[in-house]
Parts: sequence; C-alpha cells; structure tokens
Amino acid sequence: MDIRQLRYFIAVAEELNFTRAAERLHMAQPPLSTQIRSLEDEIGAQLFIRDKRRVYLTPAGQELLGRARAVLDATAQAKTAARHAAQGVIGRLALGYTASSMFTERLPGAIRRYIGAHPHVELSLREMASLDQLYALRERELDVGILRKPDVSPPDGVTIEPWYRAPLVAAIPKDHALAGRAGIRIKDLRDEALITYPRDAGIGLYWPVMQLCADAGFRPHIVREAREPSVMIGLVSAGIGIALVPHDTQCIQLEGVAYQRILNSDAVSTLYLAHRAAEENEHVKGLLGVLRAKRQAARSSR
Repeated sequence: MDIRQLRYFIAVAEELNFTRAAERLHMAQPPLSTQIRSLEDEIGAQLFIRDKRRVYLTPAGQELLGRARAVLDATAQAKTAARHAAQGVIGRLALGYTASSMFTERLPGAIRRYIGAHPHVELSLREMASLDQLYALRERELDVGILRKPDVSPPDGVTIEPWYRAPLVAAIPKDHALAGRAGIRIKDLRDEALITYPRDAGIGLYWPVMQLCADAGFRPHIVREAREPSVMIGLVSAGIGIALVPHDTQCIQLEGVAYQRILNSDAVSTLYLAHRAAEENEHVKGLLGVLRAKRQAARSSR
C-alpha cells in the first residue's frame, strides 16, 4: 500500500464512479481499476461493490476511507512542516549558556525577542559550563552557546566570537576595610582571602583572575572555590573572603555584601558567542542574528 493507491481509493470512494474518479485523477479508467484491485488484494478485503449502475463502499471500504484521509492529511502536514523547518518557520533549537550570562539583560532580552518572532520554534535552554558547551556544539547537542572562553582551543568546526564585555567587580564583606573605598586595584587584594571558580570547572574566569593577580605581582590566597555565582556571593556574605565576579553579578543582593569597582582597565570579563562554523540551519542563523543584534545594540549604547 502506498500514498498513490490511497489517493486513487479516496477519489473512487468520493465519486462512487470509476469514470469520474479517473477524470479527476487525470488518468485512464483501466489503470485505476487495476490499482484498486491491487489494493484490495493487499488488504485482503473487498473495498467496493460494483453493479451495472453504481459503486458502493463495503464496510471495509468505509473503514479505510477515514483512515486513508488521515494518512494523506498527515503526509501533507509532514511536507509542510519539513518545508517550514527548512525555511526557518518551525523547528527546534538548543541554546547553551553559563549561569552568570543570565544576569545580563542582553541574553534574556535576546531570548524574548527570538521567541516572540519565532513562536513555532521550540527553543531549549540549557545551563552548562563553558567547556561543556564547546563539546556539545561539536556533537550537535547544542546549536548555539553563550560562554566564557576556556583555556582550550575550540574543537574543529566550532567557532567563537566576542559577544559581551563587562568589567569585573569585587564582592566584599560589608564590614571589610576595602568596602569603604571609592574603588580598589587588584594589588589591594595581595593579602586577602579570595573565593574563585574551580580551575577544572570549565567556566572561563579562573585563569583571567589568576593572570590579573600575577600581573599585580602576587599569587592569590584562595580559600574557597564555588561553581555558582550565587554560592560565591553567599560565601562573601558569610565573611569567608572576597570574590572577583562579572559586573552583572551585582543583581545578587545579599545582606553583608558590598560590590566594589576595580580600577584596573584590564579587569574585564567577556562572554562569547559559540556556534558551528559551517552552519546551514535557518533557525540557527536566525538566533545568531538576534544575538548579534544585541551585541551591536550594546556597542551603540556606549
């Protein structure tokens, strides 16, 4: 049984006349009759009762008619869905992001804009460490990633581009002497207890912090490590130490925490946009376009 036979069957069932059905299908009547007999042989049941004046549907034919129409409708819908997917109208996308990237308005704003413009695209959001995102892109488990650049080269076929650059700030216990200053420099942290991201977390902020301290002439005294920004700020609130975090982390307001600007011009954190280099998916191109538009908006607002 194939789609063509079902289309022939529906035409005869609706016309209840082989001659009119053949005309509707733009074919000769004998081949149409042959196809219907072949369909009946395959099913093992008579679909039509034929007499000299009329054609009638048998109970088997009546049962098949509704199901055949459903099959053709489903086939048409499948073709339309596939065509729309190719055109970027419907489909599925997976967007990876680091936890701290959601603290910027730019990423939530870009997501809102994309969903609003593409209501028929299912956008899956996955919080992942930066390093994990790179390999998920390579394995096609992700389509786009928002990450901080880890200390490894991207896998073959994956490219990254700067997306959002923000200054680092110091989260300091409010009763600490540094909290009352107009600003601090990295060298002021020489003898302070620091809270950092783990080296092996693939988050992309460990080495920049280490480099800032090295440039200031000291090796940092790390007392705690935490993977989540909220946990880091909680440790600061508990008086455990000082944390260097992206500027947007200031949206986490806990009692006992003061955010202090860092005066070093190179104390910055950059979010990157990651994707496969040779990307032909129209959905992905659309999402990249929205994210890049947000980047442009950020530049023009400076």
